[in-house]
Amino acid sequence: MTVDKPGAVDVHAHYLPERYREVASYHGHAHPDGMPGLPVWSAAAHVELMDRLGVRMAFLSVSSPGVHVGDDVADTREMARHVNEVAAETIAAHPGRFGAFASLPLPDVVAAVAEVGVAIDDFALDGVVLLTNVRGTYLGDASLDPLFDELDRRAAVVFIHPTSPPCWEQISLGLPRPMIEFPFDSTRAIANLLLSGTLARCPNLQLVVPHAGGAVPVLAGRIVGLGAMARGLDPSALVGLLRGLWYDLAGPVVPGALAAVETIADPGRLLFGSDYPFTPAAAVEQAVNGLATMLTADQLAQLADNAGRLLARARR
Repeated sequence: MTVDKPGAVDVHAHYLPERYREVASYHGHAHPDGMPGLPVWSAAAHVELMDRLGVRMAFLSVSSPGVHVGDDVADTREMARHVNEVAAETIAAHPGRFGAFASLPLPDVVAAVAEVGVAIDDFALDGVVLLTNVRGTYLGDASLDPLFDELDRRAAVVFIHPTSPPCWEQISLGLPRPMIEFPFDSTRAIANLLLSGTLARCPNLQLVVPHAGGAVPVLAGRIVGLGAMARGLDPSALVGLLRGLWYDLAGPVVPGALAAVETIADPGRLLFGSDYPFTPAAAVEQAVNGLATMLTADQLAQLADNAGRLLARARR
């Protein structure tokens, strides 16, 4: 069973250039975020899976731990440029099958702003990927304002991806962080973007929230109610800002998670995501089949249409 007959668009897919895998492993990330290992990725295997599942196009990004895998900021700048170059080469080598979100060399905000220009203007990438936090600095922190102002000026697509929280050693219970910590780190980042005023200040941003919103849909009432009280904000405006975000359904999305995200998301802003290859091919196929039982044919087709409204490369 395929996602939809017209051909799905996968906005949550990853790639791992070989050099990136080697450097990440060297710096202690051979088992990223407590997972069994860094998966092997190739464009050919990815396209084969896409063909099998009826996925027309996938937008690639570097997953956690991102490009800041060591302590040298200069190395981070170099790695960001490398993975972005690989993304552009992969798009060119497989016309019509891939897009990509650029990695940025945070925590160097000045270099990150410069890389936005190179990635979008020179490499023609489709937006950027930002981790929920970089060494404990969360999206929405004032230190990142110059970057968000530049992304807003460009009306950029910003794909948010979770990573381990700074205190994971104490709270992860010895379990892989994607199980519990990732959804909550996404929630923490979205709450900070919302309550810091970043989303209101940057109305042109097109933010994609992963994994059916993490815990945002379930905690939205608390975030809006207590957050508005703590910061003196208008609750109805906060609800509108949450509804204006895009939400991918990278999974596995169970019926409860789908029902929850539908309470806060505009149906026209739901997107398909696979999380391949960190989610293995067999599990992606299982998730796709499950999603196809939860959504009608029209709803499945709308996911691809939604992606086309968000991403120019995905338009037919």
